[in-house]
Amino acid sequence: MKTNYIGVFLFLLVLSAHFSGYTQATFVQGSNATQLATQLTSPGFTITNPVITNGGNRQRGTFANGIAGAGLTMDTGILLTTGRVNRSINNQSTTQGDDAEQGGVTYDDPDLVAINSKSNFDTVIYEFDFTIAGTEPKVFALDYQFASEEYPDYVCAQVNDIFGFFVSGGDLTGTTNIASVGGDNVAVNNINEGRVGVSGSVSTDPCVLSNSTSFNINYVLDNAGTPGDTSDDFLDTLTNGPHHLMYNGFTTVLRAYTILRPGITYHMKMAIADTNDDVYDSGIFIAPIQIFDLPPKSDINFDGVDDYVNTKPFFGGFTGSTMMSWLKLDNTFSSRGEICGQDNFKLFVDGSNRLKAYAKTGSSTYTYTVTVQDSTPADGLMGYVRIRINGGAWLMFDIGGFPTDWIQPEFGQASGSYTFEVTPGDTIQIQYRDGGFATPADMNETSFQLYSEDMTLVHDTPFNTLAGNTNNSYTASCAGCSPVVTVQTPNGSAPVLSNDMWYNATAKFDGIAGTLTLFLNGSQVWQGTGLGANLNLKDDTSDFAVGRNSAGANRYFNGAIDEVKVYDLALSDTQIQEQIYQEVENVGGLVTGSTIPKPIDGGALSWDNLRLYYDMDLIYDITLIDNSGAVKNGFINNITSVMVQTAPLPYVANASGDWTTTGTWQYGSNWDITSLPNKDWAIVEVTDNSKVTTAASHTHLGLLV
Repeated sequence: MKTNYIGVFLFLLVLSAHFSGYTQATFVQGSNATQLATQLTSPGFTITNPVITNGGNRQRGTFANGIAGAGLTMDTGILLTTGRVNRSINNQSTTQGDDAEQGGVTYDDPDLVAINSKSNFDTVIYEFDFTIAGTEPKVFALDYQFASEEYPDYVCAQVNDIFGFFVSGGDLTGTTNIASVGGDNVAVNNINEGRVGVSGSVSTDPCVLSNSTSFNINYVLDNAGTPGDTSDDFLDTLTNGPHHLMYNGFTTVLRAYTILRPGITYHMKMAIADTNDDVYDSGIFIAPIQIFDLPPKSDINFDGVDDYVNTKPFFGGFTGSTMMSWLKLDNTFSSRGEICGQDNFKLFVDGSNRLKAYAKTGSSTYTYTVTVQDSTPADGLMGYVRIRINGGAWLMFDIGGFPTDWIQPEFGQASGSYTFEVTPGDTIQIQYRDGGFATPADMNETSFQLYSEDMTLVHDTPFNTLAGNTNNSYTASCAGCSPVVTVQTPNGSAPVLSNDMWYNATAKFDGIAGTLTLFLNGSQVWQGTGLGANLNLKDDTSDFAVGRNSAGANRYFNGAIDEVKVYDLALSDTQIQEQIYQEVENVGGLVTGSTIPKPIDGGALSWDNLRLYYDMDLIYDITLIDNSGAVKNGFINNITSVMVQTAPLPYVANASGDWTTTGTWQYGSNWDITSLPNKDWAIVEVTDNSKVTTAASHTHLGLLV
């Protein structure tokens, strides 16, 4: 399947001139906020209150003829750069972009430093409010290309320049960075050629080498290393790459999506920064914003081989959660398939067609913290602390942007705290080393402590107590930590599903009661007990996935899935049942039915509690748009089959006949028609002047005729 991406559009302005048989790109450097807004605006989209929050005049501009003149995949747009616009375009890759445009002065944008605390050099921030036209929700799309001088030598290094498109306001929950690929923010360490740079390390976090199809090489290696091995080859600074850009590498066109509603004012912040230094510049080219109509209703068919959707994990810390999905097993379904979830909370069907829920609380590891203090930080700490587990290698920590096993505060800082994971029973060895140069006075200026996860003080060396090297060992424990508990639906309690039939599956985790409850079509079929109070944050290691087990890259689902929802609450029975047979939407901040236009549970359920909503309709390229306010867009992998929606949302009778005859119903052969009269929360719509007969008594959430 084609590889596409989530992102926002930037465009290059180009300098019109003939040179070596091509027409140069043109640019305008120093564009003001209004001029940038004009370049981004498109039909159906209005920008107001544009402002340059940070950055110099040379760090922003507009461009044109970007395709023919610069090798981009977009022709016009704006450019934000940690360097200079006039050096970015029409130069070639042997031109080194290492402009310290802000003279080493740092600027901490809260959203950028939340991604990387060191991303505060040469920061450029452009912000504006915006609205969309019309009366119905629309798809907001922003195409962009990220470029950097950090390629190729600093891939997977600590100088991982980053940017973000941060959307907030209106009916959105908090602030979301919609510039991502598969849930990862777009940066040098996440999109690259697929090899670690000579100044990088595979142990750097992040270090993603699987997105090479999203990357354009604009450099040549010097081939000075081992013949046939590019891992030790540096950038050839004398040979130009194939494109007329200063940057050594840049992404293909990526696209950021979200769903927005007319009549609501949203806020956009576009921000980019150098990380850990103010050299080797990066830039983001952004195309005019696009607005699309919503696509038709659909389901996604998963082939059971390699189809899945993924986004970043997010269950950690939840004290309650409800996860819902419609599913239909393929006629060839034969082995366990994951419907949706993460390692700590999931829905699946086993190889015998039994529907099950699973949840895990507690943690199998403990987080320990070491704190090192310097009473005279102006001259730096002489000597250092080091730690290892079970006699292994000394642990490495990122201190001041560099990996080291010498644990100290950053130079000039009075204190530094660093965390590491241990398994219960591990031996933790902590040492002080004078390095062969610390004097008694220097040692008196040093203090360090070791804390377990529940903040129990395990080791304490106060100021004025060190007299030389020390060595202490402790057994990892945590009296205040929750033990690991797992609960799963047993075989005897799991309902057996028929192939080629639609079912609604709901799993509810309640941390207050310590329970896991499984519902089928809105009816409780099983409940397990004994769970802890929350889903552990440490279990947010493997992606949230639809259609497979992310942790093992296996257990692919064979069948159709629709309407995946995740709430951060343990919903009541009423709140579950009233949304099973209809899609939902945000009306006044409340979860509201789309077919029965009333708030769910009389308005007791807030839209902010809906943390993911894949209605399986909003599919663009390989992006599955999250219709919740949290904007956790999914990355579509290998899926080629999208079907017309056949799940009962709601039940539709489109032919005259008996109520329990499958031919009376639009997709009666795939629907549970025989038990429909007993579902008080079902929604039924009769169309095409059909006459439906029944001798039974019916009570339903809605009957539309």
